[in-house]
Amino acid sequence: MRTFKGLVLAALLAAFALPASAAELAPLRVGDQRGAVQVLLRAAGELDHVPYRIEWALFPVGAPLVEALNADAIDFGYVGDATTTFALAAGARLKTINVWDFGQGGSAIVVPDKAPIHTVADLRGHRVGLVRGSPGHLLVVAALKQAGVPLAEVTLVYLSAADAKAALASGSIDAWAIWDPYVAAAQLQDHMRILVGSQGTVREVECGVASDSAIATKRAQLTDFIARVRRAYQWAQAHRKEQAEAYARDTGTPIEVATLTFSRQQVTVLPAVTDDAVAVHQAVADLYFEAGVIPRPVDVAPTYDRSFSLNP
Repeated sequence: MRTFKGLVLAALLAAFALPASAAELAPLRVGDQRGAVQVLLRAAGELDHVPYRIEWALFPVGAPLVEALNADAIDFGYVGDATTTFALAAGARLKTINVWDFGQGGSAIVVPDKAPIHTVADLRGHRVGLVRGSPGHLLVVAALKQAGVPLAEVTLVYLSAADAKAALASGSIDAWAIWDPYVAAAQLQDHMRILVGSQGTVREVECGVASDSAIATKRAQLTDFIARVRRAYQWAQAHRKEQAEAYARDTGTPIEVATLTFSRQQVTVLPAVTDDAVAVHQAVADLYFEAGVIPRPVDVAPTYDRSFSLNP
């Protein structure tokens, strides 16, 4: 008699038209920022009985992840629409096959608690550190536009997240545009305060990006993987404490930083690419071009592959 485990595995293989033996499946090479997706999947039990090997590659932020994807060093990963836009404008070949709605967003511009900067307009003449082309870059452009401050009146300093953190502490920059968990750490550990956040300033989506070769040869694995991510985020909505504890344990992040990060995270993994998600991304691309962040306009619609659909 077949075991329950065997029946589940057989059903999964049939549903995604996978080869008869898991040993025959090509590994799926997944890029992950700070291990967040891997930790979430493990905490939610979604790394159990995966019928293919997942090879994880960790990155501190999205830009090097996209570079690895474009170099065919990985097959798939999640990055913000701002990072995706910057890569597309530079000629990267990638397709978005899955989208997260970020809800209130997770980016912010932080400043030292005692800094004489209290509004976005106060950033005139100051230096803002950020990762070029990142969601933090997007927030700065959007916030300045909303406040009526020309981008030329602020000095943008392009730094890695680690270097920007050190530069803000030393006074080499006056503000830092970044996202959680860096924002939470800045607030709780470095005596920084949020000047402005992405909520009410700019809408964002997270793009699940894949290479053309992975789409052509690993469709079953990609479909299964994004389904697991969607179920894991549904689990996380009712298990924020467990999610924070798992992230702290597996990444070495202080528990208070992880708790604050996930207490304000609102992620919905869409079952399919929607017109609204593409429109949000297009607005980001248009804003980037208008501000001179990218050298040419980018039409994002053709870079979406709508053939990947999950059960609602």
